Amino acid sequence: MSTDPAPALPARIVDPDPRTGILLTLVGLILFSVLNGVVKAQTELFPVVQIMFFRNAFALLPLALFIGMTAGWKSVRSERPGLHVLHALLVSGAIGFIFLGYSSLPLADATAINFAAPLVVCVLSVPLLKEPVGPLKWFAVLIGFIGVMIMVRPGGDVIREGAIYSFAGTVMSACGLLLARHLSRFDATTTIVFLFMALSSAMMLPLLFFYWVTPTPLQLAGLVAMGIASGVAQYMTTRALFHASAATIAPLGYTKMIWALLIGYFAFGDWPAPVVLAGAGLVLLSTWVVFRKESASARRRPAEQ
Repeated sequence: MSTDPAPALPARIVDPDPRTGILLTLVGLILFSVLNGVVKAQTELFPVVQIMFFRNAFALLPLALFIGMTAGWKSVRSERPGLHVLHALLVSGAIGFIFLGYSSLPLADATAINFAAPLVVCVLSVPLLKEPVGPLKWFAVLIGFIGVMIMVRPGGDVIREGAIYSFAGTVMSACGLLLARHLSRFDATTTIVFLFMALSSAMMLPLLFFYWVTPTPLQLAGLVAMGIASGVAQYMTTRALFHASAATIAPLGYTKMIWALLIGYFAFGDWPAPVVLAGAGLVLLSTWVVFRKESASARRRPAEQ
């Protein structure tokens, strides 16, 4: 077997830049935050399985267009199909478990549990990916987690069935992020994203026969639009893993709480309490620390070469 990875990476014409990874992640998370509000409204009309199918199946459309205009379909190949199947299983399972947690727990409690994912990523990225996690990154993760806990103020009684679902989804999500990081060392971003969406859609398809709810034409258009937007956001957040390590990307997920606050205010008129604003400030501090650390590393790297 050849040890040269170049044939599998036709789209890699630039060097990794952690700052680019951070920017891609932040923009992708904004889009995902908006989509989460859309999905929340759709869960009142359709089962989770149907929403997941449209989210992943129609996300293939913008990805297919991008592939056809750039690297071509020969780029959507991998010598590691088993790992891609495992990645699709992990991420699809994570989404399912997290939604089960939302249905069984107060939203604040479930959200607090889900935001433990960066801690899981930092712990597992050392033995699994051999990635260095310095004290400053640990500090950023812990500060961000404290900020989220202040904002959501979870109750004390969280060891319930729903908490088990939420924590299972959190662990699976973290493992999926680490596996995507590993795959990004060998396969192009389009390969990882496209195969995930295709495999996940295929997994959901048989379940539609048991859970299908016929949408109106307008509702169908909304489901399709959600899927297309998800494809764009998924590509951005996966591409970020080529530029930055999993432990660097993970703390940025806390910014989703910032966008949730803004969406809640402008869409529903919810005014955050002072304690929530204090927690949001800690989340911003966490993100700023990561960005400053990677910016300093990027400036030193040319001088060291």
